[in-house]
Amino acid sequence: MFFNRAFRSFFLAGGLFSALAMFFWWLSYQQQVSFSGIDSMIWHGHEMIYGYALATITGFLLTAVMNWTGLNSASGIRLAALFLLWLAARIGYFFDVDLFALMLIDIAFNIGLWLHFSIPIIKTKQWQQSGLSIKFLLLILTNALFYGSALGYLQIDVLTSLVAGLFLILAINLTMMRRLMPFFTEKAFALAEFKNPKWLDRLAIAGFLLLMVALLLQSWLPAWMVSVIAFPLAVFHSLRWYNWYHAKIWTVLLIWPLYLSYGFMIIGMLLFGFYGLGMVTLSLAIHALAAGGIGLLCSSIMARISLGHTNRNVFEPPRALLLVFVLLVVAALFRVLLPLLDAANYSLWIQVSQWGWILGFLLLSVIYWPILTRVNPLKDHGIRL
Repeated sequence: MFFNRAFRSFFLAGGLFSALAMFFWWLSYQQQVSFSGIDSMIWHGHEMIYGYALATITGFLLTAVMNWTGLNSASGIRLAALFLLWLAARIGYFFDVDLFALMLIDIAFNIGLWLHFSIPIIKTKQWQQSGLSIKFLLLILTNALFYGSALGYLQIDVLTSLVAGLFLILAINLTMMRRLMPFFTEKAFALAEFKNPKWLDRLAIAGFLLLMVALLLQSWLPAWMVSVIAFPLAVFHSLRWYNWYHAKIWTVLLIWPLYLSYGFMIIGMLLFGFYGLGMVTLSLAIHALAAGGIGLLCSSIMARISLGHTNRNVFEPPRALLLVFVLLVVAALFRVLLPLLDAANYSLWIQVSQWGWILGFLLLSVIYWPILTRVNPLKDHGIRL
């Protein structure tokens, strides 16, 4: 049962790993610690992208692709094998397993993920999903660049590969948000379908990818180029946020975190604009996207999809979820806002943020353990949004 759909194993393990990885990041913060020869800060960035965030995306999209195509593509032994590859790569760092071996395992997981998602799409000719397939393919490349750089095979900055990986994860998340946020809001309040201008959607996604390119090429481009892209991009995404907004969202526990998540992403885009002007650090801009955007988005998707797919009422979620989302909002605010207001206590704000994240995802995992591990009397179906 646990491996009948990808959301069960990857949601639960992703949440638990997120809390565990952040705890180890807290332990190693400001210390000379390494994981399989990788500096702890670099390890933290890599595992938040390719460990936690990608696990949540895997759980959602490998379940969704089975529903879209009607094919039993990621279930049973095949899903268990894919999950074990992901798990082995994560655990290996804690035991200082040889980095080359970890690379083989982790890249094998990336390739397996791409194949499990893409083959059903190709078989059923659902070409509208090809954009997601391409992003999964590019994640294989960016992760390979990370390991190649970390092992000394490639003469590129390891942070460059992490930025590329982060933006690909965010591009997948933005695609998910484009589909889910207006749909959830319409259904929750029985609204007519929101108008989503195609030109705005195209500018929002194209601009985001252009920002990624500008950041990757910033050594060869003037710094202000990042600002020229980032500021208008924040405006485009703000317009989309406004188009989907409804005053009653704050009354529905599994909807308002999505809007706050998107809000943090927009703040991150603004901060990239100020980064291009030399006014804020790159770390603050990245963590607005990651700590605020990805943290809230992935946790709320995990919470809602798990209920819907196990035939539980998405409008009556566990009450303790409110505390989960409050902790994650606090973690994001302390990671992004407080360092801007009081840089003198930067280390303190970071550690408060770390513990907000740890407690939030630990509580989320405890709440959803019985939902994800026990058989529901009602028969499971495809993803119910």
